[in-house]
Amino acid sequence: MTRHFVRSVAALLCYLVTLSVQAEDPQQVQTDPELEIQILYDNTSAREDLRRGWGFSALIDFRGHRILFDSGSDPILILEHLELMQIDPKSIEHAIISHQHADHLRGVYWIFEKNPDLKVHFLDCFPEEAFRRAKGVKMVPHRITGPFELTPGIFSTGIVDGLPSEQSLVIETSVGPVMLVGCSHPGIVRLVKTVQEQRQKDSIRYLLGGFHLLRKKPEDIKQTINQLQDLKVQSVSPAHCSGDLATEMFHILYGPQFHAPGVGRRIVIENGELTVSTLPVNEKAPSR
Repeated sequence: MTRHFVRSVAALLCYLVTLSVQAEDPQQVQTDPELEIQILYDNTSAREDLRRGWGFSALIDFRGHRILFDSGSDPILILEHLELMQIDPKSIEHAIISHQHADHLRGVYWIFEKNPDLKVHFLDCFPEEAFRRAKGVKMVPHRITGPFELTPGIFSTGIVDGLPSEQSLVIETSVGPVMLVGCSHPGIVRLVKTVQEQRQKDSIRYLLGGFHLLRKKPEDIKQTINQLQDLKVQSVSPAHCSGDLATEMFHILYGPQFHAPGVGRRIVIENGELTVSTLPVNEKAPSR
């Protein structure tokens, strides 16, 4: 009886030790991807429950920080998308706005009212109306002039002169720089060159945003694509103001390295791989 009891206790202890080892096994523990980007606002939609709208916005999760890049033109629509994508506005740490146009700027005031702790970043050259409206909701934006590090590994170009002037965002990942642009008014090629010069990089792993090619002729679009390829821009998602013709040409010339944009798209870098997918309706990305 005693031997049987001892054997039973020993077996139980072995089982508990095995469970403990499995629980501590790194392969058994779910971890966040290195980088996650969710498109919140765009001219196209990848999900039936998310409506398209003129403008652009994306949410970035990187190294424990959550950043909003641009905020769309319709405040009600972007708040609706945040709710449908199960993103709490209070979870957003920073909002950085690429340029002064309403289709990138307007939503941030409403998001700030939902999250008064949000740190907002405007270019110093934004019109005074943008700052007056910020004051009306008790927002005090950080005024950006030159390049700066927003959070560890995420950098703004600072002001790049154009009509209007603009800033882009670059994220330094293990597979290379990931770059976000708003509308590329200074020129998409110029913005890429600016990032490469500032960050001393000779390639861009992934380029997302508005390329401002909507009214360009086919030969001009092809020249731009060739220039981006010469600059070693490896994969692209032309969104917002890129235009249908340019989007189709990027699709043809980039082949499998073209990734369709649209509200609800999720871009992930994990284990050295970049993947683009769409979360099904009522399914959310892993919480952070």
